[in-house]
Amino acid sequence: MVDPPGGARPKLLATYLASLSDTDKLRQLFKSEYWSTTCSSADALEILLKFLPEAADPASYFDLVSDIANNTLDEDDDPDTNNDSMEQFQFDELMPSGLRQLDDKIAERVLSNLYESLAPSPFTAKIEFYKDNPELTLSSWVFARVYLADYSLGVLTLADDLVSLSSVPAPVKQWRQGVLNPLKKYLSYYPQNYGTNKPFNLHDFTAVDPTRVIEYFLSHTSAKSISRDVTSIVTPYIDYISEASGTQKLHPWRKFFEWMVTKAAAKGSNLSASGFGVIVELVKSWSGPDFDGAMQFEYISAVIASCYQCQEASSEYFEAMHAMQKRAAVLLSNTGKVVIDDKDITHKMQDYSSFDNAVKFPGSPLFQASDSNLHILDALITSASMISVYVPTDLQAMARLRFFSSHEAEYQFLLKVVRGSSKEYAYRDDSNWRALRSGARWLKNKSMVLSKLSDTDIENIFLGALLDFGRIALVSEIYVDPIHAPLNIADIEKHVLKAFEEHYDNASNCNATRGSLKTAAQVLHLIYPNMTTSANLEKADMLLKATHELSKYSLTLIHGTPLMPIQIRANGDPEQIISLLLQSNDKAYLQIEEMISITKRLIYGLTLEFYNVLAPPSKHSDTSMSDTSLSNSMESIVVAENSSMVDYRVVRTCIYSALAADDFSTAHNYCMNRLWSHASEISRFDPDLVWQVFFAAGRYVSPNVSLVMPSPGQLKRGLSPMMALQVQSRIKTLRLQMDLLARAMDICPERDMFEILNIWQDFEVQIAQYLDCLH
Repeated sequence: MVDPPGGARPKLLATYLASLSDTDKLRQLFKSEYWSTTCSSADALEILLKFLPEAADPASYFDLVSDIANNTLDEDDDPDTNNDSMEQFQFDELMPSGLRQLDDKIAERVLSNLYESLAPSPFTAKIEFYKDNPELTLSSWVFARVYLADYSLGVLTLADDLVSLSSVPAPVKQWRQGVLNPLKKYLSYYPQNYGTNKPFNLHDFTAVDPTRVIEYFLSHTSAKSISRDVTSIVTPYIDYISEASGTQKLHPWRKFFEWMVTKAAAKGSNLSASGFGVIVELVKSWSGPDFDGAMQFEYISAVIASCYQCQEASSEYFEAMHAMQKRAAVLLSNTGKVVIDDKDITHKMQDYSSFDNAVKFPGSPLFQASDSNLHILDALITSASMISVYVPTDLQAMARLRFFSSHEAEYQFLLKVVRGSSKEYAYRDDSNWRALRSGARWLKNKSMVLSKLSDTDIENIFLGALLDFGRIALVSEIYVDPIHAPLNIADIEKHVLKAFEEHYDNASNCNATRGSLKTAAQVLHLIYPNMTTSANLEKADMLLKATHELSKYSLTLIHGTPLMPIQIRANGDPEQIISLLLQSNDKAYLQIEEMISITKRLIYGLTLEFYNVLAPPSKHSDTSMSDTSLSNSMESIVVAENSSMVDYRVVRTCIYSALAADDFSTAHNYCMNRLWSHASEISRFDPDLVWQVFFAAGRYVSPNVSLVMPSPGQLKRGLSPMMALQVQSRIKTLRLQMDLLARAMDICPERDMFEILNIWQDFEVQIAQYLDCLH
């Protein structure tokens, strides 16, 4: 600081008197020529600002400051006062003797050192003297004084004592109302933060980004206190900052609205503890900035956007969203302005590259304050609430589906909703299913969440689920009985076959009168044979019948596990299944017609084709069945000769089973009556079948044959009548076997003929021996 010659001494005196808070002598000094000849009013204000003790009572010095700023120091002088006595006042004598003896240069150095010793300030504390605007000069001095005192001591009461004086300028009073009072209220509401969580100096509350101040003021707010905090703290602050900034480009209210939207996304253990619960309580009781119509619309937009930020999916939150939506509708109607609804909101949303970009606040077209957006919000909240009963779903998911999803995404979403979880399925009755189906149509036609789906898509999803869960009566009511069913018969048949497969494979036993196999039968007979008869349906019926017939027998394909339907389909070899059945069930070979029937039905039934009816149909998919030809009989589908060969192979298996059971008579009967009469026909397809079976039966040796041949002792004593009958029976059997061997030799390959002939000759010898015994 550079002063004119002699100016340092008056200033040193002023700093000394200011440090003593001796405002009377300061007033005399500042009015005197001793001061005015070398110093200015601005110098006086600066010294008072920097050297008056911070704890000094503002009432003791404010009048002096005001008079200096307004240039009215002399207005209170008595005209009769003797001016000579004032001039004769020795100001130098007021200084300490040590300072009084200093020459001007040293006085200047001391003064400079005093200024340098002052604590540094993060803001400019020098006061400019505005000659043409005394109020501005005084206001700037008061603000500088307040900021310096707060920076040095941090005691708000000192600042409040100064700015609450009735004679402070209007800008100071406004600042007190908009900054100091809100801060004091905040610290009174949240005293735990006093001195420990105040990131700003008083100066910062005016100078920094309002976003930071708003976040500070609301850092500990809750659902219970948000309305009070916004009304008594945030609103006065923003009103003051808005007027002080003089611009709408970065309106502080917009900062608050951004805080609202961000806060709404904060999660909590329940609604009242969450950020969204805080915003809900605010919107219920606060109508927004009431002095600015434009800000009112932006407030409504923030309310809409806040709903979309909530990612919870419980009824408690959806009810709160509906309350927010209704409140926003009331606020919009109270604006008194005509709002043109945007009917092309879908098109505008899809102008964005992604959903995340499309729902950024405040620019999203979905957040603009309009009746159409409020209607969309209401529909989407209802949609999310409805769906969350089955699958937890938040509001954003609904918006994403409506504006950005593909047909396949909507299809898979509804599939997930309809199918739910197996546990939830168990508690659905027919009324629940009807409500869900009706709700799906509402989601498509009203809320537009599933607008890309067709009615057929929806019905396909529901029919598949109802059949899978065995809701037979409801399927019949909706899809079979009506004259105008919602699906064509081809689609219904696909679902019936797919559900039949599911229930068949899930069955734990092969009895079609109970469990999942019973449900499979009920599903099939919804449409077959009364409603339609296609080849695939007939195959399913054959498979079902064969499976049920197998339940009459003891059979395991996997060790220790009774036969299950899925094992039949996994095995895929009906003849092997019959072979295993014959091995594990005595006398089953006697049921040869039933064995043939089961085998044919299995062969036919296992060619059943299934379709993936749960995948969304492609654009060019053919909804018709690949094979819808009708069949009058199973034989017309299975090629005749192949069908016959099945008979012969089953007969062969039964013959082997009869031999294993030592039942040569039955084996011989099957050979002659079931094979030999068709030998030429069989040989066209399998040249080895007949002769190999005849050879096997012809060379068969009963395990009891040793009991028939008499011992040497018996021969000496002679054969008993019983023994004679046994020998005669054995001779008869050998002759039958020799006949079988002879027939085998007639049709066998030449290379096998000699082996057969040897056995035939051996039997001839045995017959001769037996005959000798009889004679």
